[in-house]
Amino acid sequence: RERQAQWLNVPPVPSPMTVSVSALGDQQFAYRSLSVMLQNLGDMGGRVTPLKDYNFERLAQLFFLMRDLDPRSDYIPYIASYYFGAVNGDDVGDKLRPLVDYLYQEGNSAEGTKWRWLAHAVYLARFKVKDLDYAYKMALDLARLGYEKDLPHWTRQMPVFILNAKGDKETALSLMMGILSSVGDKIHPSEVNFTRGYICEQILTPDQAQTNPLCQ
Repeated sequence: RERQAQWLNVPPVPSPMTVSVSALGDQQFAYRSLSVMLQNLGDMGGRVTPLKDYNFERLAQLFFLMRDLDPRSDYIPYIASYYFGAVNGDDVGDKLRPLVDYLYQEGNSAEGTKWRWLAHAVYLARFKVKDLDYAYKMALDLARLGYEKDLPHWTRQMPVFILNAKGDKETALSLMMGILSSVGDKIHPSEVNFTRGYICEQILTPDQAQTNPLCQ
């Protein structure tokens, strides 16, 4: 009576052949079965397992496996970003890196709107993994996609946000001014106002803003 089921953490990731055989060769059935398993992973016996206790390396391996089963679905990157990516704590940076690696590759896919997962990867790398160099590298890829696919204006500004966080305000200002001068007459006025506000309030010091014509 005193015995309880013990959760052994994320199970070892099966091989593609094992998954295919267990689903009788139906990849969609395999994908959906693994999705259900992921939804309930760690919640058993009336107990809920904190996200920080999960094995994120195995989770990422499972995410990559499921991407091979269905490269078009957004379900797995969605729960990777919004559910598993919600883990909190001072020591979650190293744990989350495999998840960020997965989102980075998922976001570079040409499928549909998967670029948004690259934006999530930048966010997690900056604020949770706290690796600004890695975040900047991904932000450059996001900006490239922004120009290639005519994505929302903020995707092109993402490298500026990371540079500013790194303290390289001179380069951040140069890039932001370049964006404003090249497309300022083509974007919505609210985007122009945001860009000016970011330059004057986030990049420039109060003294610099007072003497900059853009901020008058």
